[in-house]
Amino acid sequence: MQNEYQKIAEKFVNGNGKVLQDRNPSTNEVLAEMKTATEEDVKSYVEKALDMEKEWGALSPIKRGTILTKAGEIMEAEAEEYSKLMTLEEGKPLKDSRLEVLRSFNTLKFYGSIALKFGGNTLPSANDRTSILTTREPLGTVAIISPWNFPLSIPVWKIAPALASGNTVILKPASNTPLLVAKMMETFEKAGMPQGVVHLVVGSGKTVGNSLIKDNRIKAISFTGSVPVGKTIYAENGRKDSMTRVQLELGGKNAMFVDESANLTASVNNAVSGAFGLTGQSCTATSRLLVHAKIYDRFIEKLKAAMENWKTGDGMSDGVNMGPVVDSSQYNTDVQYINYGIEDGAKAIVGKPPEDSKSLFLNPIIFENVTQDMRIFKEEVFGPVLGLTKVENLDEAINLANSVQYGHTSGIMTQNLANAMEYMKRVDAGVIKINKPTVGLELQAPFGAFKSSGANTWKEMGEEAMEFYTREKTTYLSW
Repeated sequence: MQNEYQKIAEKFVNGNGKVLQDRNPSTNEVLAEMKTATEEDVKSYVEKALDMEKEWGALSPIKRGTILTKAGEIMEAEAEEYSKLMTLEEGKPLKDSRLEVLRSFNTLKFYGSIALKFGGNTLPSANDRTSILTTREPLGTVAIISPWNFPLSIPVWKIAPALASGNTVILKPASNTPLLVAKMMETFEKAGMPQGVVHLVVGSGKTVGNSLIKDNRIKAISFTGSVPVGKTIYAENGRKDSMTRVQLELGGKNAMFVDESANLTASVNNAVSGAFGLTGQSCTATSRLLVHAKIYDRFIEKLKAAMENWKTGDGMSDGVNMGPVVDSSQYNTDVQYINYGIEDGAKAIVGKPPEDSKSLFLNPIIFENVTQDMRIFKEEVFGPVLGLTKVENLDEAINLANSVQYGHTSGIMTQNLANAMEYMKRVDAGVIKINKPTVGLELQAPFGAFKSSGANTWKEMGEEAMEFYTREKTTYLSW
């Protein structure tokens, strides 16, 4: 299979920069080698995308939708190949990879169908002999910069509405996971996507990302990643001759509140899956657990029991709950925050600081006695680190949930309808989950974060995603 991956890399990843080795984080095995892009390469890709703007934008939305639907069908037929590659390249267990691939091909089909209704509205006028028409048009060439933690579903949920709307696309994936999007390019080719509509550029953020961000010809940038990089994109945008439309989905520090009425078994299950599923490498992961004092001791007992048989290992192995951390940089960050927790006075009740290790496997760790001033309470870790805080009532839980700079998701476990409604209305987050894990989003619903977790402007996913990639024109028609 390695030769097959190399063939995909050589066909769809072209550049004149340094050689990138794409490695399996579980084994450190090289999956493929590829040449990264230079600044000149990026300029060339942008020019080619600009040349295709009119042709792709003028194509009937129905024909664009048909291509996206076909791509979804091909991905579905090759789902197991995609899933195995995802586990090899990113490290997550195969069962999680299969779910992400399922979501991805359904997203392509969803936007394929949405393209069929791409249009506008007819509005009444005060003048009897006038109609007001609104129409939506593609922006032109857009840039998508995607992360490694959802290496297929995030590129897909960004690129599908962009293409359905009639834009050409420059896609820069994370350097950890370029093979999956190279395979996606292969799928687009099989589906009949015209050459030049989508361009894959692989390379560092410093070279490729900055080139895209500074290019005045790019009409929109959709970025998922860290808060510092997101702020840099926003600041750079203000210095350009012509400001580019920007969509940002950034870091998170998500809280789940377990109140005194909650089903403890369900609460523990949701806390564990939310905190440690995907190795905690999700902007919507549960990293703060607020537990009511009345049920705190019983909850801790059940939580410890749930972690007794937890298995960390190679995602291709049976029975594995959690794969490796994606790379050494993230591993070192996780270990640093584990040490911060101990230094700041938190107590580890599950797991312990790892000994020196040459592998990227890191077992989950749960701290209790976590207070609002601790770094593991207020700063994003992006790893399998969970902090518990005992609270006395709903108001205290809501205040603590809102006390950080982030606002991605937040959850409450409760059988009290009033508590659920108060939490939903008063917590400052873009997504509220009631009796569900903080992770997990459905493709038909809009997704967008509050506070420093996003730009607080354009939504992703759902029909609302089409708004970011289009401009609206109003026509007054009189006779």
